[in-house]
Parts: sequence; C-alpha cells; structure tokens
Amino acid sequence: MSEKPEETAEVTAEATAGKSKEIAAAYIAAWRGKEFDTLRSLLADAFEYVGPLARLDHPDACRESLERMSPVTTDLAVERVFVSGADVVTWFTLHTTIAPPTPVANWIHVENGKINRIRAVYDPRALISG
Repeated sequence: MSEKPEETAEVTAEATAGKSKEIAAAYIAAWRGKEFDTLRSLLADAFEYVGPLARLDHPDACRESLERMSPVTTDLAVERVFVSGADVVTWFTLHTTIAPPTPVANWIHVENGKINRIRAVYDPRALISG
C-alpha cells in the first residue's frame, strides 16, 4: 500500500523542521560555548544577517562579529523555540557584562543543511550605552 501524497509531504515537512531545529540549536550552543569554528561551519557561504546593530552579508563577518562580542557575552538563556519547516525562531535572553539582560528573537532559516539567513530583533539601547 503506497502513501498518500499529503502523508509524504507531512513526513518531509516534519523531517525538515526537525533538522532545522537541530541546526539552530547547534548554532546557539556554539555561540554560547564560544566555539566559533563550529558556529561558522553551520553557516552557508551565501549568508545574510540583519539585526538592529548590523547587516552582514558573509558568514565570516557573522562569526567575527560574535567573536568580538564574546568577551562581554556571559550567557544566552533560551526561553522558547518555535519551528515551522525550515524556519526556527529562538527567543532567548542575552546576558552580558555591559548591559542588563536583553530579550532577543532570532529567526533562522535553514537550506541544504546550513543557516543561510538570520533576522534578529532586540532593543539595542542598553548594549550601545554599555
């Protein structure tokens, strides 16, 4: 007995969502652990980051930016993770030595097993003044 097309699509969507969630979690873990080579390996060569303080169009620029920030980054406390197919939104609190805890929504898009786009939303005022 063969599967119905909608059942096949559902299984594929679940597999995509599971893999995307795994890759997003690995990215957050690498950032938290200051494992920047690992973090870079999760980013596609065709990569884009857009956030309140930067727009980056290369994965090495993302890696370097997070590494520069690492001396003041003390933790990323994940509050919630929302997954829809290839998209993962991680809601976390960024802890630093220069500002009060900062809530962040980080929207990651995964294609071909790599993160090719990140959109971050947060209020940067305390980080800038710190």
